[in-house]
Amino acid sequence: MGSVFFSLVIYPLTQIIELVFSFCQKLFDNTGFAILGVSFAVSLLTLPLYIVAEHWQQVERDKQKAMKGEVDKIKAVFKGNEQYMILNTYYRQQHYHPIMSLRSAFGLLIQIPFFTAAFTCLSNMSALHGHSLLFIRDMGKPDSLFTIGNFHVNVLPILMTLINMISGTIYTRGLPLRDKIQTYGLALVFVVILYDSPAGLVAYWTLNNLFSLVKNIFYKLKHPVWTLYILACAAVTVLIVWMFAGHVLAAKRAALVSGVFALVYFAPLFVRLANYLIDGAFKSLRDNFKLRLALFASSAIGLTLLIGLYIPSELIASDPQAFYGIDGITNPLYFVFNTLSQSAGIFIIWCSLIFFLFHERMQTLIAFALALLFGMSLTNTMLFQGSYGTLSRLLKFTDVSSVDSSFSAIALNGLSMAAVIAVIFLLIKFKLSKILNYIITGLAVVLVFGISVSNIRTISTGYNEYETAKEIKPFIHLSKTGKNVIYLYLDRAQSRFIQPLFNELPQLKESYSGFVNFENTVSFNAHTLIGAPPVYGGYEYTPEEMNLKKDEKLVDKQNEALLILPRIFTEQAEGYSALITDPTWANYAIKPDKSIVKDYPDISCELTDSTYLDLWYKEHQNSANLGVVSNSLKRNILWYGLFRASPYVLRPAFYNDGNYWSTNKDIDNYNDYLEGYSALEYLPRFTDFECSSQNVYINFTNNTTHDGLILDASNGYRPATEITEESRKNSAYPNDRGYHSMAGAMCRVAEWLDWLKENGCYDNTRIVIVADHGAESFEEGYVWDDKFNKIRPGRYHPLLMFKDFNASGEPVYNTEDFMTNADTPALLLSGLVNEPKNPFTGKLIDSSEKEKGALVCTSDIFMPHHTRSEYIFTAEKTDWWRVKDNIFKSENWTQEEF
Repeated sequence: MGSVFFSLVIYPLTQIIELVFSFCQKLFDNTGFAILGVSFAVSLLTLPLYIVAEHWQQVERDKQKAMKGEVDKIKAVFKGNEQYMILNTYYRQQHYHPIMSLRSAFGLLIQIPFFTAAFTCLSNMSALHGHSLLFIRDMGKPDSLFTIGNFHVNVLPILMTLINMISGTIYTRGLPLRDKIQTYGLALVFVVILYDSPAGLVAYWTLNNLFSLVKNIFYKLKHPVWTLYILACAAVTVLIVWMFAGHVLAAKRAALVSGVFALVYFAPLFVRLANYLIDGAFKSLRDNFKLRLALFASSAIGLTLLIGLYIPSELIASDPQAFYGIDGITNPLYFVFNTLSQSAGIFIIWCSLIFFLFHERMQTLIAFALALLFGMSLTNTMLFQGSYGTLSRLLKFTDVSSVDSSFSAIALNGLSMAAVIAVIFLLIKFKLSKILNYIITGLAVVLVFGISVSNIRTISTGYNEYETAKEIKPFIHLSKTGKNVIYLYLDRAQSRFIQPLFNELPQLKESYSGFVNFENTVSFNAHTLIGAPPVYGGYEYTPEEMNLKKDEKLVDKQNEALLILPRIFTEQAEGYSALITDPTWANYAIKPDKSIVKDYPDISCELTDSTYLDLWYKEHQNSANLGVVSNSLKRNILWYGLFRASPYVLRPAFYNDGNYWSTNKDIDNYNDYLEGYSALEYLPRFTDFECSSQNVYINFTNNTTHDGLILDASNGYRPATEITEESRKNSAYPNDRGYHSMAGAMCRVAEWLDWLKENGCYDNTRIVIVADHGAESFEEGYVWDDKFNKIRPGRYHPLLMFKDFNASGEPVYNTEDFMTNADTPALLLSGLVNEPKNPFTGKLIDSSEKEKGALVCTSDIFMPHHTRSEYIFTAEKTDWWRVKDNIFKSENWTQEEF
């Protein structure tokens, strides 16, 4: 019963809170501003409800005041049953019932679900943990600003209560004592409930009280509505300027969001238009309660069935086995009915509450709006499904980098939406609302509900044969007789962890026999977009060189770098085939674009990142029952339904790169890590030894080391449901997420290397393991001073390990040779190609450029750069540092102008 109540009443509000929090976090990159945004948005959304509640409270007060004299006389003269009967008679004469006294509590009743939603959402929001705000050290815990003996004094709840009291004093001025007791009593109740709550939750409620104080002051102004409108326009203007000036969103996204916010400027026109329609075209609805109620009800039920039943059932019916047995949930229909209850909460419960709180004019607009929403949603769902490729069980599209649509598709979709609006408008205008109601009811019942029932039957009968794992078809084909050259790219892998890890797990020394770890290695930037090109293409693609080639777009230079090695091996070496996986920022797409190899038939390309995540979860439900999949689905299927029902132009906003505006960072952290980790674990299954060519070049790119996650050190650094203290003690860095993710990656790669040895395919293999950059750290090897505090050199200290053909023995830690990760192409090509040349420029591939040192760019970069020919940096004066010889000594770093 409790879960049903939560889905119907509380869940819709938690999604509003999550959406606003995530959006503000993305916009301002500040948890405090995110909390402020949530409080402001909720206060703004509830303002009409509070205005209606205030109206009904005032009606109750006026009625009580009008009856007070006569009621007091009856109570003074009569007693017992006689008093009760006479009072009831008097109330009937006044068209009043004692239950109407509940109208005075409307304001309190409205607060309860919003408080419950905020408490549910913010009390357990992982995104708050570890983030500070002003004097609050951790928003995920009580503020505990100071202590008195053993008692922790939390300042925020006290501040919240003071603001609540001041607001109550203003609000209840001139009101009866009963209202004052209710207001002050409620303030005391909240301080008791929230005293030991996380500071983020208390900050939210404190800001709510502050907005309530401002609202009460507004009520005293001469023209409160116009004052609010002017302030709203000013706030929107600042926000739009911030989005474009701060480059916090891509240009298209910023334009879309700005367009939505800019509607505030036209609010007075919208009000006039609404009144014009209500008194004109919609007059028949306005004057007929049954008609507008029927239109509202059929539209609300239709939306509930479409988004809560049809879309989820269609999703799961497409592959019932994929949704069977998830985290102990045996029947996939659970997810359908869970989403149905959530949808009913939005479109039936809350829409009905809002509908019945208002009078006929607002009810007319609500009924019309819901009819439009159903018509457009049905059209989008049925006729504009979109072509996004494979949808994973976690509701992420694995074949495309974005869900943006072409201009022509958006235009066609927009014309269809305009047609739906026109048809519904004309039906109402010409007093054909009954026919419109019949059409909506028919579509909802016959089409939406009918197909949903068929889908449910498919689900019920189709999930019985459940496969715990599907077959992985090998695509890494190595040679036992020829030469294998393997380039393993691990994003943000840190060199500093190798020696401690090998000391902690000595068996890894045997796995990595013959390897040299070049510890004195530097990268050219601390971000993948700038740091990756020289790793793939060598010294022609350092930030310095990329910016000098002003006649070529950055995206084209990026693609060149990715293709240099596979082209050299297939075009300049003898008997080589080439495979690349997940080419980094290919065509500047977040999801690598395989099309960069379409003109090169001897080069194949595979995508592994996130592709095997579903399979990994299926195969590890017992050993790593993380609850991630079921929790994601219970929340995100509804968001997927909203995505499907929305027009093309809004779908990227709902999809939000597959995160659907979730604030559960624990789920995000697991998924982000496992998207790459699952591919490393399956390396032996990706590999066979049936290479059709004499020799082979493999470039395997992986992001496991980019995303930190604490792993089970006692079980070879694998993901686990719970990480025990005993497991942490086994680790060289018990609480360092970067070390754990690095250890997990290196252990899985070690298993693959052992697999190569078992199959006689190790000695004839040359391997480089390299990263594009390091990470923020304070390594003991550096001699720290003011210069290094500014440079933060750990960010430019990547992993670079090399094993040549027939190399053996324990790994060697080379601290003498000065290296950069741009040496990677030369290391891989050495002795295999005579004077290898860049196939795009004709220049020799070697490491002679590093004789003058490496010019490292320590500035951050603006995004995106699809149309630019040079990097644009965030700093007014870009920092360039020339480093040579020992990178651990600050005197070897010299600042230069460029």
